[in-house]
Amino acid sequence: MIAYLEGEIVRTEPNLIVLKTSGGVGYAVHVSQQVSVKFTTEEFIALHIYTNVREDDISLYGFQKLEEKELFEMVIKTSGVGPKLGLAVLSVLSPQQLVDAVHQSSAESFSQVSGIGKKTAAKLCLDLKDQLKRHPVSGIESGLEGVSKARATPQGIEIDGIFSALKNLGYSETEILSVLRETGSSDLSFEDRLKKALSLLTPLR
Repeated sequence: MIAYLEGEIVRTEPNLIVLKTSGGVGYAVHVSQQVSVKFTTEEFIALHIYTNVREDDISLYGFQKLEEKELFEMVIKTSGVGPKLGLAVLSVLSPQQLVDAVHQSSAESFSQVSGIGKKTAAKLCLDLKDQLKRHPVSGIESGLEGVSKARATPQGIEIDGIFSALKNLGYSETEILSVLRETGSSDLSFEDRLKKALSLLTPLR
């Protein structure tokens, strides 16, 4: 089973690249939208590979970071979510956003993915929460861990105030949690922290 590949990109398509190894063998690898847009032909790339084996097909799915592959493998364990849909999830949500969505039971975050309805989104939240409890992903903070650390500082009350202010402006909990980690440890004033959080949130919309 192929677990890792590195080499030169010789062709790119939406969500797919052809990677040629040093031995001259070319592999078609399914990748996230971000990767297929970011890289062009003749560039070098290294990918952690998930090999999907079926009776009539062997497909490769590639990830730049090991935690992305680990989360992908968790996602596709949910009934009704195959590898292509799992890759679509990681094209919409970063690993940290995905984990935050699970711990906040934010099914609407998964509903942003084309092909995932409300029932599947809710099931993903439940299944992934159980899996993440048993197998935390290295390098990714679980749920409110990062925010809890921020609230333990003398500025903890301000963090709660920023959370409430952003919530009132219509931002989701998942979006807010993704930026609070970057503002919580700062020595800025409340107003400047709020401005910083808004500047980080704006590109997400």
